[in-house]
Amino acid sequence: MSVKSEFISKRSVPLDCIRATAIVMVVVFHVATRYPDAALDPFAALFRAWGTLGVDIFFPLSGYLITSFLIRHADAGSIRTFFLRRFFRIVPLYMVAVTIYFLAAKVLDQEPGIIDRIWIPYTFLTGWFIFFDGVETVPYTITWSLSVEEFSYIVIGLAALVARRSLPGFLLFLSLFALGLRYYLNTVGHAGTYHFPLTRLDSIAMGGILAWAMGRGMPVVLPVAALTLVALGARMLSGAFAPTFLYTLVTCLTLLAIAVSESWLRGYRGLLATGYARVGFYSYFIYLFHFMVLEAQLRAEGALGLGGIPFWVNAALCLGLSYGAAVVSFRWFEGPMLQFGRRLESRPAAHAGAAVRAGAGND
Repeated sequence: MSVKSEFISKRSVPLDCIRATAIVMVVVFHVATRYPDAALDPFAALFRAWGTLGVDIFFPLSGYLITSFLIRHADAGSIRTFFLRRFFRIVPLYMVAVTIYFLAAKVLDQEPGIIDRIWIPYTFLTGWFIFFDGVETVPYTITWSLSVEEFSYIVIGLAALVARRSLPGFLLFLSLFALGLRYYLNTVGHAGTYHFPLTRLDSIAMGGILAWAMGRGMPVVLPVAALTLVALGARMLSGAFAPTFLYTLVTCLTLLAIAVSESWLRGYRGLLATGYARVGFYSYFIYLFHFMVLEAQLRAEGALGLGGIPFWVNAALCLGLSYGAAVVSFRWFEGPMLQFGRRLESRPAAHAGAAVRAGAGND
């Protein structure tokens, strides 16, 4: 079995399609920001206005998947396995991406005033420093979302270690705390709530609550649909409600897509959907590197005198180049790193290995 087949065979195609939608939104958004208004058709302008919300789709999906793992595996070694999997999935490629960004910025003399603060992304603190110091003070700002994800993995993983039975209540607390803090900061006019990990935990925690409810066999589609309508209503209110509940609305829509996928589409593997899902499978690499790919692409086009390339051509080219690089990376770097992590899982707790491996599909 190939490295890719080992990790893709048990994955959910519908869930990977959600990932694919999220990363396409992000990539097209960043390409759109490099074009003037006159060069964008209405559909492209829509991506520039709202495409950045693709990042917010990843949060509830992550919360759903990590909590599903923690619910399925209650043995003594499951928390160790949880952290090992998160480490080998996130950290090695992340460190490579930050290093490449730093070296490229030095060579090209980009961000000269702040590139020496690259230690902030290296330590997964981008979102924290953006909140306190401002977005213009931190290099490689797209790593802010990893600040949210890594912080949530630590908090939720430790909560499961200390009091697994209380995990649903803790997730509910996180959801309400983050929502309340975000509302308060919006009422006082703070501009940094979008990137701040403490104000974004609700999206991941709500994904965890959905996993808990589905794990108990509860009907979820209609309740999540109702919650989505509530979030939409709150989003339409004036004052601090609108910015506060925008991210809640995106979270609820994502939860609804997850609920439909897991309730009605589980096991679906249509040809077109499977092909689209591959974009989702490689979404982590694409997210980390697409901005660098886009910069190299535009510089090459300028050097070759190819200015004026239509927006959608460049968007497709950026996505295609990022996807191709992701395939190579997974074959020769990410996949082997994940395999190494799997081998480490079984060393101290071989008796639990079969149960842990059975849940490898979406992790």
